[in-house]
Amino acid sequence: MALARRKPRVRTLTLSATIDVVAIDSNYEEVTRQGFDYREKNVYPYLESKGFTVVRRQGKMARRVYTTEACTKPGTDYITGIGHGLDDAYTGDWGDIIFKVGSYDAAEVAGKVIHFVSCQTAAKLGPDFIKKGCLAFFGYDINFSFSKELADLFFECDSEIDRAFADGLSAGDVHDRVMKVFERNITALKATGKSGDSYWAAVLATNMDHLRSPSIDTMFGSKSARLG
Repeated sequence: MALARRKPRVRTLTLSATIDVVAIDSNYEEVTRQGFDYREKNVYPYLESKGFTVVRRQGKMARRVYTTEACTKPGTDYITGIGHGLDDAYTGDWGDIIFKVGSYDAAEVAGKVIHFVSCQTAAKLGPDFIKKGCLAFFGYDINFSFSKELADLFFECDSEIDRAFADGLSAGDVHDRVMKVFERNITALKATGKSGDSYWAAVLATNMDHLRSPSIDTMFGSKSARLG
């Protein structure tokens, strides 16, 4: 009788790579603090629920001395945050310059998706990121304006960018989903019939019209870019 051979045991190994999100948020005065508070409640918990690791560089840690290493660390795919901006710069705590055209290393942005809630950064800084290898940039080429009383409604629109990327959407699909949230909230404000709300509906529409992304132009990256 022949001796049956034992089949070799096959061991399967599963390698799971975490995706790091670097959150660079100012909160040193009322304007940025309102956005920071919204994002802490509604953005970062959502990203974490989707399995992302959020590396926080917020408040007093929102300074270039603390952000550079985090942005260049392997596994970092996404950089996001709220802060004041200029057409060629994004700033953190008390105006500390985090990124400025000509004053950062390409390794900080190459291969990443970046989204900033700030004034003007899409005008020059965003396109410069793309030239340095950034996959996609979302931001505004004018001042981002909002109502103190309706702040959550404004930040809900912008924060849909972060949530949509966390859901695995491509940059093009992210843009489409965000537009729907803007349009829904603009319609809701107009429907109240209040003159003040009509004014803020117009401001929200202006923010929407000046959101820049790969869907607007290739200078902001590729519509097929996604996280992971």
